[in-house]
Amino acid sequence: MNITRIYMQDISKSQERFSSFFCGRSPLFPLEKGAEGILIHPKNSRNIAKILFSNFAKRLSIFLSAGEARYSPLKRGLGGFFGTIKNSKIISQTLLMLKRVYMFVTALMILLILTGCSEVIWSSKKSDRFIVTFDREVELSPILDELEAAGIRILDRLDIISGISCYLNEEQMALVKAMPSFRYVELDFELYMLEAEQPRPLFIRDYQIAPASESIDWGVKRINAPEAWESATGKNVRVGVIDTGIAADHPDLQGAVIGGFNAIDGGSYEDDNNHGTYVASVLAARRNGVGIIGVAPDALLYSIKVMDSEGRGYISDVIEGCQWAIAEKIPVVNMSLGSDYQSTALREAMAEAASQGLSVIAAAGNDGDGQVLYPAGDDVAICVGASDMDDRRVPWSNYGQALKENGALAPGDWILAADKDGGWQRVSGTSIAAPHVTGIFALLLETGRIERESLRRFVLQSASKSENPCESSGYGIVDAGKALDLMSGINR
Repeated sequence: MNITRIYMQDISKSQERFSSFFCGRSPLFPLEKGAEGILIHPKNSRNIAKILFSNFAKRLSIFLSAGEARYSPLKRGLGGFFGTIKNSKIISQTLLMLKRVYMFVTALMILLILTGCSEVIWSSKKSDRFIVTFDREVELSPILDELEAAGIRILDRLDIISGISCYLNEEQMALVKAMPSFRYVELDFELYMLEAEQPRPLFIRDYQIAPASESIDWGVKRINAPEAWESATGKNVRVGVIDTGIAADHPDLQGAVIGGFNAIDGGSYEDDNNHGTYVASVLAARRNGVGIIGVAPDALLYSIKVMDSEGRGYISDVIEGCQWAIAEKIPVVNMSLGSDYQSTALREAMAEAASQGLSVIAAAGNDGDGQVLYPAGDDVAICVGASDMDDRRVPWSNYGQALKENGALAPGDWILAADKDGGWQRVSGTSIAAPHVTGIFALLLETGRIERESLRRFVLQSASKSENPCESSGYGIVDAGKALDLMSGINR
């Protein structure tokens, strides 16, 4: 029967996706790889259930609604279920299959925990990446010499937090903790570019766009950027895009990228994923007669590559990117990346960046949760959620206290953006909402040197709900024209 085929196909998918989690390949778990993530990630119980049952439940629901063995598009839902005569004949078979699913999943979890997990845990203990920090008053170079002499493999020097990223085994961990200048150690977790699961993925690779002529997309119009261009276009304002890199040779970005840094391996800062180019084009696509126009079309971009071709990067890479931005005196950076884990090291780095006048704009996340991801959840960042064409927060955009206190909404649904291959795509996500706000910062900065807190105030106080911010939409929809007007009125 087809219901048996449904069952077997989805069990196979469940096995594959569940296995990928334990091997550290699943993008649903932005933490350290391996089974140890289960014990410390607060969302894992929910996500495991989603992995194991989502495909089966959805397809079984369609099957029951159809009332036959093929997936004909008949009535769905409870009405379709009870209104179809054939369904009564398979209810008992369905319940039996559900029982078998439960038994299979239980056995699978026990088997993985008793066998496969032990190998993964042992493997991760032998080769974990860590961030180690030391007293700021102590010179770091002699400490590094001592660590290297002990056989510790140092990956990056993180002067901004007086620390390093490195690999440690248990013996080396004990050695580090015994050092007089030791402060703390934490796992060097992975962060991810942010993708929207609903109503569509951030990447829509099969929906290529070829604008007939240069256009201003609805999001840029919605925040009144064209109105602001009468006063500022972001000319000569330097902006860092901490992401997967930027395709600098794209027709819409030629001349926009004037430098960059690769925190992963020191190599090219070109985009080999697409994500960074999406962000960069919404922020600063040129007015050159082709494609689209960004929020700040004359801003100067720095491609700070901290994520690889799969959109993954370590916290230490992001810290190194912040470190580089500070050294280059870049006044504002965009971070369309995140994790559930609040890293002490990244928090320290962002606090140091803020003290140096660097503004951080970060995406809230696309889980639809009442908990904003980090670094957007950090109080030194501007947290950006996504709005749709009706000025509502889209259901998959994260929300919560951080959005209420330090955030706003910007267009993030069905946004036209440039891709790394020279074309354009429609994309969705808080990742693509954030550069709308970063672009407004660039417009404000063109008018002169403005303190970080003043920039924050101008952007948030000019948003649509500034008088009554809430957890669902923060200060409301940002407005470039009103932000410039507010700044001009104060500076008169």
